[in-house]
Amino acid sequence: MLTIETRGLYYKALNRQIKKSLSRGENEIVLKDVLGQRYIGGGLESTARFDIYGTPGQDLGAFMNGPEIIVHGNAQDGVGNTMNKGKIIIHGKTGEIPGHSMRGGKVFIRDDVEYRAAIHMKEYLDLVPWLIIGGTAKDYCGEYMAGGRVVVLNLGNIKGSPVGYSVGTGIHGGAIFVRGEVKEYQLGMGAIFAELDDFDQMFLKEVFEEYSRHFDADLSGIVAGEFVKITKKGHRPFAKLYTPGMNVKTDAPIHFNLTPPCAYACPTGIPTPVFFNLIKDGKVVEAQRLMDEYTPFRMSVCGTACPALCMDACNRGMIDEPLHLQEMAKKYYPDFNPDVLEEEKGQVISIIGAGPAGLSAAWQLSRRGYRIRVYDALDDLGGKVRKAIPRERLSDEALDRDIERITSLPIEFNTGRRIDRKVFEKLYKESDIVLVATGAHIARRIEYLGGERILSGLQFLMDINEGKDMDLSGSEIVIIGAGNVGMDIACESWRLGAKKVTALDVQKPFAFGHELDSAVERGTNILWPKFIEKLNSEKVFFSDGTELRADVVLFSIGEIPDTSFLPESVLIDEKGYIVTAEKSFRSSDLKICGCGDIRRPGLIADAVGSGRLAALEIYAILTGNKFIYPEKNLVPKRRINTLYFGGEEDETDRCMSCGTCIFCDKCIESCPQEAITRNGEVFTIDPLKCSLCYTCVNVCPRGAIQAEFFIDVKDAAFNE
Repeated sequence: MLTIETRGLYYKALNRQIKKSLSRGENEIVLKDVLGQRYIGGGLESTARFDIYGTPGQDLGAFMNGPEIIVHGNAQDGVGNTMNKGKIIIHGKTGEIPGHSMRGGKVFIRDDVEYRAAIHMKEYLDLVPWLIIGGTAKDYCGEYMAGGRVVVLNLGNIKGSPVGYSVGTGIHGGAIFVRGEVKEYQLGMGAIFAELDDFDQMFLKEVFEEYSRHFDADLSGIVAGEFVKITKKGHRPFAKLYTPGMNVKTDAPIHFNLTPPCAYACPTGIPTPVFFNLIKDGKVVEAQRLMDEYTPFRMSVCGTACPALCMDACNRGMIDEPLHLQEMAKKYYPDFNPDVLEEEKGQVISIIGAGPAGLSAAWQLSRRGYRIRVYDALDDLGGKVRKAIPRERLSDEALDRDIERITSLPIEFNTGRRIDRKVFEKLYKESDIVLVATGAHIARRIEYLGGERILSGLQFLMDINEGKDMDLSGSEIVIIGAGNVGMDIACESWRLGAKKVTALDVQKPFAFGHELDSAVERGTNILWPKFIEKLNSEKVFFSDGTELRADVVLFSIGEIPDTSFLPESVLIDEKGYIVTAEKSFRSSDLKICGCGDIRRPGLIADAVGSGRLAALEIYAILTGNKFIYPEKNLVPKRRINTLYFGGEEDETDRCMSCGTCIFCDKCIESCPQEAITRNGEVFTIDPLKCSLCYTCVNVCPRGAIQAEFFIDVKDAAFNE
């Protein structure tokens, strides 16, 4: 027996050493400390036995023709790729595509496998490959099988199904046996359930016995009746390949971009994959102009103050880590002023409020040629972005870069102008449309006994940004409300010398992201659920009998708008917000629109996105067109083929372009009937050639080609 120490050994050197050892007559080889070396056993024609200790890399036993490999641990992707003869036994779990294109031999995996187990498995002459999985398998198990046998034993007896979606997609030979529940909607195109026959029962009994020997397991209590059999649909599962008879209108695949998770999570809807694809093509200025279509706040909000919902949603986290989108927003910040896209128009639009919503709308409408007049009660532009976000999180310099680009447009700014009902009436007469974007600045309060000592958290933050710091040296601070603004208040309290900071909430706190992390790192204690009964000059008393010392108490439970300046023609709901239809920004007075926190409370990014959409609706109104609210159709994670990605170093290359076609043409190259053609960016699928095998749908790395009926059932698909 030969033992090879593989620690630090390059995979090519290791495989050369193995081949030399076999040529010298070695028949039993032990590989110690294996860590990621690829192609072990690849292409070997031998009866040798290999014992591997550690984790071998991709394509273990690829093209193998005879050896037996025993892995005492886990294995990576591609175990048994195009294997012809021999046996591989894994004492653990494996990654994706185990049994890829196997045409003979046996693979036994003690535990779970990832996606696309046994993809393209086939039988060759008298060789019938086995892939035996002791645990569970994820989506696309048995995809495009042309032969062989797959068994999912589900020895952990998990709740629900031990296999994922699209089981047996494109299957036209062989069989899949699953112990446990499989629903019909989990089957892929061309796959059906079938009854087990006597031969199947004999086969499964043989599998139980051999699995038990390899893993010293007791399978005596398992019977064939616990298994579901999945195989091809009839004798000619793809008969339509020869006799086109499908309902083309409802069944044919179509090229249809879906919304990537970053854009789906982003309130402004920034299409990050399109942005990155332009940069990769060397079209940096075009990419920057694309971003101008969505937001003027690339530095201050996208790059700094936003809690990065896009990064939290990024599918790249399935492989390594999300893209660093905030850094990219700053890296590719434009060094030019925005373009005015259309010629000057005569219509006047008055915008009340120069915060993120109002400025976002002004940006969009001014670029479309309208005469824009912006009014704000403050002497500065930016609203809460300027006044309420701590300078530690957002510097004046970052915000000023965005404001400078906004003020480069032909917008008339009227700061220090508080609007009352009389002034509003005048603006209403002078304007074609009035957009109200004054936000919400009146702090919500709850009346507690002794609660008159509670201060406004928003005013606390605004005073700090005006240079009116409160001396909190040695003080114990209590914050009522544990959202992200509450966390900002907590961080500022620590900075001003607080000895102890506690945030309270009646429910699970809404705080998340950088704000929550920063507050907790500084020592903020968050208590919930806590219900205040009363206060005195020193303490807060709770309904559960506990109490808390409090030198300073601040409210941070949100704000409500001031709508006192609006006419009676504008309906206000019971919470104090302007009433609009769900997908409209138009109020009950058709000449008045609302956006941002005066319509619905949200994050800064929500206000920016609200201002953009309100501007698009106003543009539609003034041009006599119908406003179509942009829908978001999230691409399901299971549509993203992570197999195609990994190892990229440049940040733009790391983007998987989820849901967004990059014209890689894999669908065209993979179509067995050559039914797909592309002319520039236009895809055409010939209904007379298309066999509904859905190879194109399943091979697309990005989920950008779908079944046509997908549009009608997308809600069900997204709730998977």
